[in-house]
Amino acid sequence: MTFANKQISVFGLHRSGVAVAKLLDDLGAQVLVTDPKSSDELQTDIDALQDRDIDFILGGHDQRCIEKANLIVLSPGVPLDIPILQEARSAGIPITGELEVAASLCAAPMVAITGTKGKSTTTILTAELLKGGDFRRVCTAGNIGVPLSSEVQDLTAEDLVVIEASSFQLETTTKFRPVVSVVLNLSRDHLDRHKTMAAYRAAKMKVCANQTSTDWIVLNALDENVLSFADETQARVVCFADTATVKKGTYIEDNQIFAKWEGRSHWICDAGDNPLPGRHNLQNVLAATAVGQIFGISLNMMRSAICDFSPADHSPLEHAFEPVKTVNGVRFINDSKATNVAAVKAALESLTDPILLIMGGYDKGNNYQPLIECVQAKVKGLILLGSHTGIIRNALAAHVVTRDAGTMIDAVELAYSQAAPGDVVLLSPANASFDMFTDYKARGQAFREAVNHLESTETTSKSAIHLGQLSD
Repeated sequence: MTFANKQISVFGLHRSGVAVAKLLDDLGAQVLVTDPKSSDELQTDIDALQDRDIDFILGGHDQRCIEKANLIVLSPGVPLDIPILQEARSAGIPITGELEVAASLCAAPMVAITGTKGKSTTTILTAELLKGGDFRRVCTAGNIGVPLSSEVQDLTAEDLVVIEASSFQLETTTKFRPVVSVVLNLSRDHLDRHKTMAAYRAAKMKVCANQTSTDWIVLNALDENVLSFADETQARVVCFADTATVKKGTYIEDNQIFAKWEGRSHWICDAGDNPLPGRHNLQNVLAATAVGQIFGISLNMMRSAICDFSPADHSPLEHAFEPVKTVNGVRFINDSKATNVAAVKAALESLTDPILLIMGGYDKGNNYQPLIECVQAKVKGLILLGSHTGIIRNALAAHVVTRDAGTMIDAVELAYSQAAPGDVVLLSPANASFDMFTDYKARGQAFREAVNHLESTETTSKSAIHLGQLSD
């Protein structure tokens, strides 16, 4: 794919749009960027491009966005069915995505990790394991917060890049071909965009669509929706499973993590040595270890990377089952990144103490039925926050006491009022954040601040009581 002297329209700014606009400009393209938001809302992104000969059409898309375009490049958040893109297709203008553009220029081998949940953790852990290999540099990119377009010009054949690939990024790919693809799990998500599970699966399937018999795919052996990918790819299959052995791959037996290769099993570490909480994170460790196995990383290197891994050292893992603090014996956990039902279910399964659960936000077509068993067994109170609470209430109110909150502070205080020492207040929304917050990070930060406010209030209250007792 060549870009010099082409008229290219980039739809959608923010991280991916800015990164691919810079890349295309560097390669000699005539770039136009367009976004439905106003210039005031996008000032930071505009400033990032201000020294370049790039045109802007902001506050909406019109005919100028496509009338001279030889190619249209989409940021992941841009829906494929908006009217202006339908016009472009009718006019025969090719449409692709940021990931496809960057990958076409990538000299380094690519590992691509996708799934409904666990992508960020697995991407970062995989990169840490692969740093034990003979690479000049191992970096992460993609949906993890650093667009591949930002990295690709600095990558060489001696490097390795581990890409977190979302369905939004994959659905616009045509020739994307990682040397190793990983599919962690597949459950209902993003149906507000993909409409059907079949379409969602088809987008995920693109992670391995162009792989050949010289490539590898790592699959969750216990997820039928994922394991079926083996029938639709030419790549060599490696599996992982946390409750069963595998022919080739990684598994857990007697609480020990093993890697099986060429018929022989090799001990990696105790499952308890993994610092990441929850069964879902054990699955992420198994997937990352399987990739390390493919690249021939030594057992000792993998063991050290797993045991020394600290989520706190990696900013993309903030707001993912993150302990905030304990107030009067009540633990607060920020899982704002849990934007689908599968993530909430994993969080609930990871806890043994009674839970006050805060849910809600912008619903993406969720089915909440898979939560019922966990809610009945573990949740003593459900606090609903956000614009789609009626859907959650209809699904879960028969199984748990449910209350509404108007703000994050109200939600935290309401949950705390129902909690006893030893309980857990868990923010795990199962929804996107756009109804009340700019993103899941802002929502998670609001939760942290609400907990800090609660702690401060409790401390002040205790101090007042103590002073009153002294005065008596």
